[in-house]
Amino acid sequence: TNPCPLNPTQEVEGGENLCKKHQEPLKLFCQEDKRLICVVCDRSEVHHNHSVVPVDEAAQEYKVRGLWERTEAAKQKVVMTYRKIHKLLEKQESSFLAQLEQLDTEITKAHEETLQRLLEERTSLGTLIEEMERTYQQPDLELLKVRAQRETLSHSLDISPELEKKFSDFTEKTRTDPLPPMSAAMSLTLSPSPAGMTLDPETANARLYLSEDCKFVRWVGCEQDLPSNPERFKIDPCVLGSRGFTSGWHHWDVEICREGFWAVGVVKESVTRKVFLDLNPNKGIWALCHDHGECVACTSPDLTFLTLRSVPKRMRISLDYEEGRVVLFDAESKERIFAFLQVSFQGERVFPWFMVIGDIQLRFLP
Repeated sequence: TNPCPLNPTQEVEGGENLCKKHQEPLKLFCQEDKRLICVVCDRSEVHHNHSVVPVDEAAQEYKVRGLWERTEAAKQKVVMTYRKIHKLLEKQESSFLAQLEQLDTEITKAHEETLQRLLEERTSLGTLIEEMERTYQQPDLELLKVRAQRETLSHSLDISPELEKKFSDFTEKTRTDPLPPMSAAMSLTLSPSPAGMTLDPETANARLYLSEDCKFVRWVGCEQDLPSNPERFKIDPCVLGSRGFTSGWHHWDVEICREGFWAVGVVKESVTRKVFLDLNPNKGIWALCHDHGECVACTSPDLTFLTLRSVPKRMRISLDYEEGRVVLFDAESKERIFAFLQVSFQGERVFPWFMVIGDIQLRFLP
């Protein structure tokens, strides 16, 4: 018999060959000997117990086996490529995590340095205020030495130019205005409370009751017979303070009594009065609301829910018009509750604003 190539398709594709021994067509394939044989070879003693199949069947099996081997090779190649990519990504991830950790360390360090610098400036400012208070109580001749003393203190304490300017503005103001009491409240703001601040009855909603001195407001539920005017809040139980501001530093204290819904803050003079208010800085309202123990700052686009150690019984609202700041404090603990920063009043007059519902009562403190 003729030796059979390992690929039985070669004989089929190349044309019909004859068995050299029997001169018969090679139409069979011996799977044991891996060679082509003829029908006479198949009957011989050599191939009697061998597994013999037709050539076309053997060729088909070979093609399937070759396809499977190529598929397995492709799979192995894909797996190796994936492992290489995965290893590369792990290396990049480690590098990115290290960079993030370094960045976090740098940010934390910068934050701590900034906080330390602010604490040092606050201490310096407190020292200057105490020195000014003592000097102000001296005779007029000693008062003329304030600037020289301040410059000496500023040099020794290494005060920043921004802090120096604020103190300079404050000392200039004390030359013409009576000096406010230098109490612990000075830690909240350097400006005096607005003189004669009261509630404006012309703006009060008809369901609000104001005391005769216009220092006290509470909700009465049913509408009172009040004159209709453009300044009055028609829908929401709101009232404005009697004074508006277009410049300067100002603050006012409010006492909060009993339970209910209350809101305090500042609003632009142009705020709507005839429809429901949208408590939103974009609508000219910077406010803090409290209801059933939950305190919320009316920020945009989402509200800011605050966690307080206790509900304040006295609130201080501080306004810095030029710097664009509205800051709300607990007037008793001196803790800052929330601050609206980088506010744009656009040159418009702003007023103290209050809203009360339920048993709550608000009172201006002297």
